[in-house]
Amino acid sequence: MKYTSADLNWNNPKSRSSVEMKDKSSRPELADRKADISGHDVIFLGFPIWWYVAPTIINTFLESYDFSGKKIILFATSGGSGFGRAVEGLKPSAPDAEIREGKLFRSSVSVNELKKWADSLGI
Repeated sequence: MKYTSADLNWNNPKSRSSVEMKDKSSRPELADRKADISGHDVIFLGFPIWWYVAPTIINTFLESYDFSGKKIILFATSGGSGFGRAVEGLKPSAPDAEIREGKLFRSSVSVNELKKWADSLGI
């Protein structure tokens, strides 16, 4: 289910995002579980930083696929905080993958910006 503006109101302790983030075992449902990651050794995974970590739906995604032996490079958007404990919070959800902190973008990011950054990694 898509997040509405009301769901994302972090000032409201009863909003969907606030409730999910208070419960570290929360695993929101994915709308689609058909990603074919089998042919990829490197996965770029992007999300907004919420309370210095990734939203719990990112854990749902990681727990829904076999990332064994894969390298996961994170990128995120944030209005002011850094990656915080994002890597630490995601590692248990993909224990056999290498999860690396990538790049933090301070606002929305375009596909061209992402491509330029990814190309600069030489992967």
